[in-house]
Amino acid sequence: MKVKKFRLKPRLPTVGKILKALLSVKHLPAELEQSLPTECENFLEFAQPAAFYQTWGKGEIPAVFTDVLKQAGFTKPVAVTALVATIGQEPEERLSELLMRGETQASQVVTAFAEESADLSLHFILRLLADDAYGDGCMISDPLEILDASLMAETLTLLEAAQEGVTVDTADHLSPRFTRVALVAWAPVSRKRSSAAPAKKKSA
Repeated sequence: MKVKKFRLKPRLPTVGKILKALLSVKHLPAELEQSLPTECENFLEFAQPAAFYQTWGKGEIPAVFTDVLKQAGFTKPVAVTALVATIGQEPEERLSELLMRGETQASQVVTAFAEESADLSLHFILRLLADDAYGDGCMISDPLEILDASLMAETLTLLEAAQEGVTVDTADHLSPRFTRVALVAWAPVSRKRSSAAPAKKKSA
């Protein structure tokens, strides 16, 4: 399933927290903090959120996911979903332009909004997926974010993510930068409904 151009609403307190970490300060300068609502509006003009996922039923789960699922305690999931959420390439391009001009603080503001927005994009698709799972009598686990470069590359290949502009380069850099790749495991909501299972395979 693919979803594009959904609405994002960055949480300014969260953006502020990220920005404090980037600036290595305990308190943001008053002028900078007051500018965040306007900076948010500017950022949303060029963010391009998109998300997509694919689900495999029991017996079809790719072997490449076995180890990460076992490590997380999911030895017998009834299904597994791999998902990707991104805010597109343009925030990264804007960030590069700011850095080239030496506008360090402005670049950190963009980074803070981008990180928050990428997380919100992931949460958005997780809510849709949770609804899908509930309709099949199941619930989904918390997301298992994929950070290992090799596993990420294989996951993106399985999802045919390159068609959506999401890739890993030869230096193991994820592109677009502000993208989340994760797995979720499915489990029956209750024993009474444990026979419920999702459709064999969902793809865009």
